[in-house]
Amino acid sequence: MKITGPITIKASGPRFGAWMTDPIASEKNNRVWYMEGFTTSKIVREYKSMADFVTGAESRTYTLPVKWAGTSHLVYNGSLYFNKYQSNIIIKYSFSTGKILSQRSLDNAGFNNVYPYTWGGYSDIDLMADEFGLWAVYATNQNAGNIVISQLRQDTLEVLKSWSTGYPKRSAGESFMICGTLYVTNNHLTGAKVYYSYSTKSSTYEYMDIPFHNQYFHISMLDYNARDRALYAWNNGHQVLFNVTLFHIIKTDSDV
Repeated sequence: MKITGPITIKASGPRFGAWMTDPIASEKNNRVWYMEGFTTSKIVREYKSMADFVTGAESRTYTLPVKWAGTSHLVYNGSLYFNKYQSNIIIKYSFSTGKILSQRSLDNAGFNNVYPYTWGGYSDIDLMADEFGLWAVYATNQNAGNIVISQLRQDTLEVLKSWSTGYPKRSAGESFMICGTLYVTNNHLTGAKVYYSYSTKSSTYEYMDIPFHNQYFHISMLDYNARDRALYAWNNGHQVLFNVTLFHIIKTDSDV
């Protein structure tokens, strides 16, 4: 893997926040959602396009029924998935109806800054999507505070399968999922790099050294978008994109 950039899309908001597009929306649908802070707000801002986001032309504002925790939210197939504040409950919220479609407790998951990423911010539960669907990344006492990866059903939020890793959640800066593999950064500050990966296909891990440029010195959100093949990041009040290049190993007969 190679990570290049970042491309700075906009400088706005506080030090912490989240912004995202829907990875399974059509190419014509480039709506952007923007959520400031990590516990104090219930306001989600929507923009019809990346250009509108840059100029600040909001198309719609949503007020969620409850506050969120952290910055690890996800928009997927027209719904917002987020962690309810002061709980290990995951909520699926419909933008079209303005109602909660589903909610479920993530059994044994730490919350309320028990197992956050290195930057804190109630980032205990990280919701993400890749080419294989929905995932939750968190830690439990049962796994000694190490990262647990769970694949979720899109409709009911039921856990389909879980993998227990040996990487301490509180030592991870951020993480993101690509093709069923979780990639973990070693911190959120200058010098951060992708340091560890865990494959859910083979249930194996490896340490690695993939650098990327933490231009504004503090990352509080880092998520992969499979449609754009890019990492969306909130970099100290800047909304930035990193391009991701994936290298595939091709085996020949002589390798077998």
